[in-house]
Amino acid sequence: MNKVDAILKDKQFRALSEMIKEKEFDRIFCRHSLGHALSVARIAEIINLEENLGLDKELIYGTALLHDIGRYSKEEKEGMSHHEAGAIVARPIMERAGFTEEEIELMCNAIRKHKKKSDSQGDLSDVLYRADKLSRNCFMCEAKDECYWDENKKNKTIIY
Repeated sequence: MNKVDAILKDKQFRALSEMIKEKEFDRIFCRHSLGHALSVARIAEIINLEENLGLDKELIYGTALLHDIGRYSKEEKEGMSHHEAGAIVARPIMERAGFTEEEIELMCNAIRKHKKKSDSQGDLSDVLYRADKLSRNCFMCEAKDECYWDENKKNKTIIY
């Protein structure tokens, strides 16, 4: 997984990840750490394998690592959602990592759409959305009473 390793070594990715970590240090709600991104990647790959979807593992991991990278970016500060901002911020990282233009389009589309359930069952957007939600341990969250998520969106079990 050379491209994924390239993302992890990318200076901009590392700087943005560190900034997210610092900004969310005392956040009581779900954080958007590297640990979260890796959980999303692993769950997405499990979905891919269990449902026999045939998605490329490197695309899954690359997209998952970058899906929240737009948080606290200048684009988000200018009023853009972190989903939209993430696709913009992630593109040059993907390019430097060696993803093709076609792969980048798929990955950016999934990042943009990870806020809501996809209409296309089994595509990268759908798998990223589901894995992102399943990665949240709402059933054990200390901030569950203050959480702004709709009750229907909360992950109340470890099994999906």
